[in-house]
Amino acid sequence: MRDLFTSFANSLIHSLQAGEEISLFLSAEESFFLRINEAKVRQTIRVSQAEVTLTFIKDKRNIFITIPFETDQERNLLKGQEVITQCRQECEQVPPDPFCITLQNFGDSSEDYPGVFPQDEEWIDTVLPHLEGLDCAGLLTAGSVTRANMNSLGQNHWYKSHSFFIDFSLYTPDQQAVKFFYGDKNWSEITFLEKLQNAKSQLDRLNFPKKVITPGKYRTYFAPEAVADLLVGFSWNGIGAGCYHQGHSAFKLIADGKVNFSPIFNLTEDFSGGFSPRFNSLGELASASLPIIIDGELKNFLVSTKTAKEYHLTSNYAEQNEHLRSPSISPGTIRETEILKHLDTGLYVGNVHYLNWSDLNTGRLTGMTRYACFWVEKGEIVSPIHDLRFDDTIYHLFGQGLRGLTESAHPVLETSTYHQRAIGGKRVPGILVDQLTYTL
Repeated sequence: MRDLFTSFANSLIHSLQAGEEISLFLSAEESFFLRINEAKVRQTIRVSQAEVTLTFIKDKRNIFITIPFETDQERNLLKGQEVITQCRQECEQVPPDPFCITLQNFGDSSEDYPGVFPQDEEWIDTVLPHLEGLDCAGLLTAGSVTRANMNSLGQNHWYKSHSFFIDFSLYTPDQQAVKFFYGDKNWSEITFLEKLQNAKSQLDRLNFPKKVITPGKYRTYFAPEAVADLLVGFSWNGIGAGCYHQGHSAFKLIADGKVNFSPIFNLTEDFSGGFSPRFNSLGELASASLPIIIDGELKNFLVSTKTAKEYHLTSNYAEQNEHLRSPSISPGTIRETEILKHLDTGLYVGNVHYLNWSDLNTGRLTGMTRYACFWVEKGEIVSPIHDLRFDDTIYHLFGQGLRGLTESAHPVLETSTYHQRAIGGKRVPGILVDQLTYTL
């Protein structure tokens, strides 16, 4: 694939006319998918696919077109030349963009993150025997994802990562569910069995009578998977410099110096884990680590080159939509085995869904509990709960209400497989929050 892409890119670059620039971004995968239902194999399939996004720039006009990328190089080149011709024609029809990005040469880079895990059908004998007797449904995905970029100024970046994730739901006879997730680069049977045992334990507790929780303020523990969900909200009208300068950022209060997060809260964009390449779709190379929030203070917004040009800022080479690509929350000091003791009395939230901003100006976030969530009294799980809606500010969740973080940060990989397998992941601990507001 690497030689094929390099040859293809060089051929198109050599065909350019005076004043034309192009950037080529490759997105590819080799993935194995295993779907199960009632703990039985329902489908196995291996997917091999690739596409190239071509960015054509001339006279402050840019055109973006994505095409399939095949193993037949003759077909690739034919389609590529057709796209170049199309871009030339379209450039004559669109007005100049005063914030058009000028390509740069960020040199060469090559990153390969190998993984050690079962291959294809080996997963069946590795995982399914442990699911015997369980009503279990979900998806297992494993393989490699590739990203690459070359441009007409000479830069050449390559990234390949191998990983897997298991995203299952375990069901009780009356169809209540516990979410089971395990994803990483290297397989550990010990970690898998520990997570499965925890899920089974929660499944048993779902058979307890449910407790009705009235609206109010409750001490709450968010498990790592729930924290990963909360962190997604940071990328929606949040941590991007563009949305702040356009007046629709949930981080306005902290950016204006009116509030801070808790001094124990630290968030960085950290590419050292290899879940996402340092370069973006234009091949702009970000720092290996970018501090976002340190000791509760906002240090950096994510700034794309286009936003930097428009608002006279310094780019840190975020993607154009300025979302977090590889966020990491620093762990704390609470032992996970003692989290119920630290929670004492309150709510244990394993997963959340339906997140949205209820008030951008104040950073107010709303969402629902989901799957296995429990009422805890004096350090013991007493009963499962009906789904609840919480509505509170991020400055409470990660600020004055934050009482601690667990001592381990867990990788939570992106699980989207729509169109193609997503890249990226978060490294997050669990968090303990006091007096979180539940509205219904």
